[in-house]
Amino acid sequence: MKILLLCHDLTTRLRLESAWTAQGVRMLKKDGGEAPDCIVVDLGRREALAEISGLRAAHPELPIIACAASFDESAVEAAKLAGATDFAARGFVDRRVARLLKLPG
Repeated sequence: MKILLLCHDLTTRLRLESAWTAQGVRMLKKDGGEAPDCIVVDLGRREALAEISGLRAAHPELPIIACAASFDESAVEAAKLAGATDFAARGFVDRRVARLLKLPG
């Protein structure tokens, strides 16, 4: 499994990378050229909605999970309109992705 993680929070990014790598997932770089199995975009990034739109155009079938520090209905709606397939608060995104990709517990 391969995950593209676009997250502005270094602490969150390192925690998620560590958790997923421990489950045998490879973390991809944004411009690495490999197709991911799942994309996670942090809504705290300056161009998050534009990134989601671009990623959706490039990867029409892939799950794109938007995450944010907390649930904000308008942000979730904007992310879904941009092309996100799901939303999770940052503290729960690792579990959402693990379930989606059927990763070992």
